[in-house]
Amino acid sequence: MNLQELRKKIDSIHAEMLVLLGKRLQIAKQIAVEKKKKGLPILDFAREEAVKETVRLLAKEQGLSPTIIEEIFTMLMDYSRLEMELHSLESAKTEAM
Repeated sequence: MNLQELRKKIDSIHAEMLVLLGKRLQIAKQIAVEKKKKGLPILDFAREEAVKETVRLLAKEQGLSPTIIEEIFTMLMDYSRLEMELHSLESAKTEAM
């Protein structure tokens, strides 16, 4: 395979990753709704720590840097939390009307 073909494969993987990230974000918004119903805070420190530990182990199994993968997932969780908070605020605003 030449360089251009390899880059097309990488581009295709990027597109797949973005679809999965979009799905993850939609589920996070559903979680925000469930947490609101139960009166739970958006931040669940224990859950985030468990996710970090899991991805570190999975990263090792895949021959990836656990530290880098943990950083990536920390950013994903930060982004999800921000979107969950915004979703909650938007829901509250709609309910107030």
